[in-house]
Amino acid sequence: MAHGYSTWAGESALGSVSLMLHSPYRRTVETAKLLGELLRPSSLKVDSSLAPGARPEAFSEKDYTGHGHVVMVSHQPFVSKAIALWTDDPTLAPLAPGGWSTLEITCLARGGATLLRHCPDPRDLTSKVQI
Repeated sequence: MAHGYSTWAGESALGSVSLMLHSPYRRTVETAKLLGELLRPSSLKVDSSLAPGARPEAFSEKDYTGHGHVVMVSHQPFVSKAIALWTDDPTLAPLAPGGWSTLEITCLARGGATLLRHCPDPRDLTSKVQI
């Protein structure tokens, strides 16, 4: 997953990661460490608001002012619910472990984001559909 995202991010000219946030739980700490080694974010922080039980409605783009490329490492079902809400597309396949999506965000409200890439299951190469 880390290599797939890193490769795509580099090819798509998203720019360097200015902020990587992750839940304090062990699996996300491990994932953030692997991603951090590849993406080399300017800042890597634990964010308890990404822990299990997180609600997409509780997030605001104001929390990320000054950061152009933010990576969040969190848990299900929050991640899939947030993507569906922010893109206003409940038909998107939920993310399997290791799945990822990239959004261009105007605001973190219903329909405030555009889906750039959705890779719900990195084990299935046919799921890597660019939107």
